[in-house]
Amino acid sequence: MDNYRFSITFGQEPANVINREDHSTRIISDFCLDFPLSHTYIIAGVRGSGKTVLMTKIAKDLKKDKNWICIDVNPDRDILEQVASSLYVNSSVKHLFIKKTFSFSFHGIGFSIEGKQPVNDIKIVLESMLKAISKHNKKVLITIDEVTNQNRIRSFIHDYQSFLRDNLPVYLLMTGLVENVDSLQNNKSLTFLYRSPKIFLGPLDLNLIKKSYKEIFNANETIVTELTNLTNGYAFAYQVVGYLYAKHKNIKMIYPELDQYLRIYVYDKIYESIPESERRVLQAIAPEEKLDCHSIIRKLDCSPKEFSVYRDRLIRRGVVDGKTRAHLTFTLPRFSHYIDNTIE
Repeated sequence: MDNYRFSITFGQEPANVINREDHSTRIISDFCLDFPLSHTYIIAGVRGSGKTVLMTKIAKDLKKDKNWICIDVNPDRDILEQVASSLYVNSSVKHLFIKKTFSFSFHGIGFSIEGKQPVNDIKIVLESMLKAISKHNKKVLITIDEVTNQNRIRSFIHDYQSFLRDNLPVYLLMTGLVENVDSLQNNKSLTFLYRSPKIFLGPLDLNLIKKSYKEIFNANETIVTELTNLTNGYAFAYQVVGYLYAKHKNIKMIYPELDQYLRIYVYDKIYESIPESERRVLQAIAPEEKLDCHSIIRKLDCSPKEFSVYRDRLIRRGVVDGKTRAHLTFTLPRFSHYIDNTIE
C-alpha cells in the first residue's frame, strides 16, 4: 500500500523522502577532504523540518566507506563513554584495542596502554583509541540529535575541541532547534562552536514534492498540485499528506486528520516554545494568513523597532517567511487555522 511509503514517526527514516542533496553533498564532501573546512556542522531548523532525516542520510552515506565509523550518541548520557564503548565493539577496529600494548580500565574491564598501569580517565582512554584509529586511516563521525545548552553537551564539546587540537580524526554533526542551537553557540566558553558552519533547513522544493506524489499516486495534475500546495514544502506535512491521501484517496477527507497530526506532533510544541510577545504577532497574522507589516504594527500597537525584533526572531525560528520586508506569511501549512481554532 502507498501509505507504507510515508512515516509520521519522528526519528524514523521514511521509506520515501525528498533528499536535500545540496546540503548532504556539501557536508560529506567537506568531511572527506584531506584538510576539511570544518570538522563540525550543525543542522538547524523548525521542528519537523527534516533535520534528523538529513543527519541520518549523511551518516549512512559515510558508512558505505570502510574508513568511516559513525556513532550516534544520546545527549542525556555521558558522551565520551558512549563513543569509547561504540569504538570498542566496532568490528572494524576492535582488534586494535585488545592487544597487550593497548589496554585500559573501563566499565570493569582492565587493560594497559604501552605496558603502563591501567587508566580510568575516559578522555585519556578515548584519545588513545582515536590515535590508534588514526594510524589506520580511519575517521570517526559523532552524531547528536536535538542538542540543547546543557552540561553534558558543553563538557563533551570542550573535550572534542581538544581532540581537534591534537589532529585526531574525529568529526561532529549535530541537529537542533534554532533557539537551542543559538543558546549553545552563544555560550562564552564555546566560541569555537560559534564559528562552525550552520545549515538552516527551509521548505522542501515544491517541484520535487510534486514529482514524488505524481510518481507514487499516479494521480492527475490537479490532485497532485493540490496535495503539493497543502504541504507548503514542510517536510513533516509531506509525510502526513502522502500518508493520508494514500489512506483516503480523497483530498477533502485529509484536512481533519492533517490538522490533528500537525497539532499533536508539532504545532503545540512549536507554539508553546514561542514567547508571548512573539505569539501576538502570529495571532495578528492568523486571520489573513499573510499580512503587511504596517497592519501588524497597528494591530499590536507597538513601535516599528519593537516589531522588527519580533519579526526577525520569528523568521529565524522558521515560523514565518519574511522574503519581502513589507509582508509576513506563515511558512508552516495551515498554521493560521491552528492558531484560529486552538488558541483562545
